Amino acid sequence: MVGHHKTKGAITVFLSIVLSAVFLVIGTFTEGARLRLAHSHVQRASKSALSSVLANYNNDLKDEYGLFGVYLDEDSILETFEDYFSKNLGIVGVGKSMYDFCIDDIKLDNPYSLENKDVFHKQIMEFMKYRAPFELATELIEKVKGIKNISKGANLYSRKIQTDKQAAEIGEIQLLLENKTQRINDKNLPVQLSKLKNDYKKQNEVLNEKNISLQNIEIAFTGETDIKKKEDIGKLLQNIREEIQSVNIKKNNIKSNILEEVNVFKSLNSEALKEVDTIAAKTKGLCDRINGEMKQLEENEEEIPELQNSYKDSMKEIKSYVVQDNSKILLENFNQNIENCNKILNSVEREEEFLNSLDKFSTTHMEKYSFGRTQTSNSQDKDNRKIASKLLKEAFDMEEASIKIPQNLLENLPSKKSGSQDEPQVRTWDRMDFEDESCALDNFNYIADKDNILGNIINKVSEELFFNEYIMGTFKHGVPILKGQTEKDAYNLRSREKSKRTSFFTNFEVEYIINGNKDEAVNSRLTKSEILAIRLIANALNIYSDKSKTARATSLAAALSAWCAGLSTPLIQTMLIFSWATFESLYDINVLEKGGKVPLFKTNDQWVTDISGAVGKREANKSENDNLCLSYQDYLKIFLVTMNKDKKLTRVQDLVQLNNNVKSQGFLLEDCKVFLKADTTVSIKHIFVSFPMFTADSRRNISRSYINESMYLGY
Repeated sequence: MVGHHKTKGAITVFLSIVLSAVFLVIGTFTEGARLRLAHSHVQRASKSALSSVLANYNNDLKDEYGLFGVYLDEDSILETFEDYFSKNLGIVGVGKSMYDFCIDDIKLDNPYSLENKDVFHKQIMEFMKYRAPFELATELIEKVKGIKNISKGANLYSRKIQTDKQAAEIGEIQLLLENKTQRINDKNLPVQLSKLKNDYKKQNEVLNEKNISLQNIEIAFTGETDIKKKEDIGKLLQNIREEIQSVNIKKNNIKSNILEEVNVFKSLNSEALKEVDTIAAKTKGLCDRINGEMKQLEENEEEIPELQNSYKDSMKEIKSYVVQDNSKILLENFNQNIENCNKILNSVEREEEFLNSLDKFSTTHMEKYSFGRTQTSNSQDKDNRKIASKLLKEAFDMEEASIKIPQNLLENLPSKKSGSQDEPQVRTWDRMDFEDESCALDNFNYIADKDNILGNIINKVSEELFFNEYIMGTFKHGVPILKGQTEKDAYNLRSREKSKRTSFFTNFEVEYIINGNKDEAVNSRLTKSEILAIRLIANALNIYSDKSKTARATSLAAALSAWCAGLSTPLIQTMLIFSWATFESLYDINVLEKGGKVPLFKTNDQWVTDISGAVGKREANKSENDNLCLSYQDYLKIFLVTMNKDKKLTRVQDLVQLNNNVKSQGFLLEDCKVFLKADTTVSIKHIFVSFPMFTADSRRNISRSYINESMYLGY
């Protein structure tokens, strides 16, 4: 019995020990499961809260541009997030929840805004991927290739102008040499010198007589003893000395005249000699250039055949003028004349030798200077160059009220911050002088330089097509409606018509993207200038490759250069062609601005102006559906493709910011959050672990678990 009582309650103790361990394990696993569930719940709550905050996107950005961004201050965003986060966690009061969630800390960060170029571009691409491009890439590529051909032609024509310029420089010197040669022949220096020499000798004879008289009077003066007579002889002596001095002055004047005439004659021959040397050097340079150009034309098969042939014919004509120059034959004449002049000038201090050199002086018979001249032409056309300059000035010299970006807005533009904001200037069409070849050369070089750019962008067309279509379908430009369209037909990516949208600029938004000037009117003129430059070169190439038009320009050039050297004619012809192309180009600009289309390369039936500038016919036989028939909008698309991508992107950001600033003053894209990062710290109570003997703070740290969660979410 005693042994039995000693084991009483052992089973209870044993079971208590076992169950305590079991309960401890169960409690541990239960707390772990609760913690994992709580962690998932916090994740969902944080994501849901961020989604709720991001749902407060700016409606204007979405409706107008398809962009998403939260335009709220940081305190409002934090307050909104905390409210949603608290509700998502189900925090309803202390002890009323199984988890008893408590938000200990919230940190919100917005690492990216709509000012970030990559984020901005990604949103646009996301918006555009559900919208088919208005124009197929292949069509735009064809148009880009067409302008590339123009740039090739411009390169060829630029080389022609340089060749013509070299020829014209020789022609100008030929006229100077002709004038010098004529003056040398007309001077008839031997006759003049003979007359002056005779005058000089006469004065010598008079001087000799006076000297003899002086000697006799001096002897008489010395031998005279009578004072009165001696005084009279003294007066005679004074008079004769004055007469001798007068004769010497006359002699010196005659000698000065002789030397002056000789120096002038020598100078004319020296200048003529330099001009002969210059003609020889420039002729060699011109011939070398022509030979090099001929070789390049033979080797390069990519050039336009009609232009190549026309250029070859022009160079052959220049060569024919070059061989007619006989300036080399005159070299010996000029050198002999200079040598004869030097003999006189070197003997000026030795009178006998001086007179002998005058006696021996003679000029070599001067051969008549001849060079190629333009054949006389009876053209009925008038010189059109001043008219073209006037029309260009009128087209670009329009004072108009325009909107400018104020300095306070300009400084905060994304393009300004990124360093891509510049202020391009309008090409100086209002100061174009069609009598100066440099104006044509500058424009041809300008378009020729685009050859490499256009060649490199063909691969970019498809790549940037969606972004460029976004620009054309979202922003305003100078010609919103093409001929035959209504405003509803105009390309528009949004439901509301562009004209009814609120914007900073009145119309020229796409033009701002292309040019980036703060003045709306300047952007319009810059774009017009770019189009005119292309049209000008295309039309000049059309004239140059058309034999009938070229013949007309050549005939007028010959009539205008009848007094000039033949080598000057090709350059005059080039400038007449350039001014004629200006008339046609200004007409084309007018058609484009009215919503029409203009063929990139015109046929004779599509040509509308006369060499005088008169409009003869109106858009005859124009094929509006031709891929190479371009509208104002087509030129904008091509200019967009040629742009630097970052510059284009930041200027689109500029417009979005400026337009929204009209509705909401102080609007900045950098304040539009597109990504949010939430770092949260949440605690939950323990069910099985609690130590009432500790202080409240200590008990809280021991009896609660902390959940740290980072959540990153954006559009």
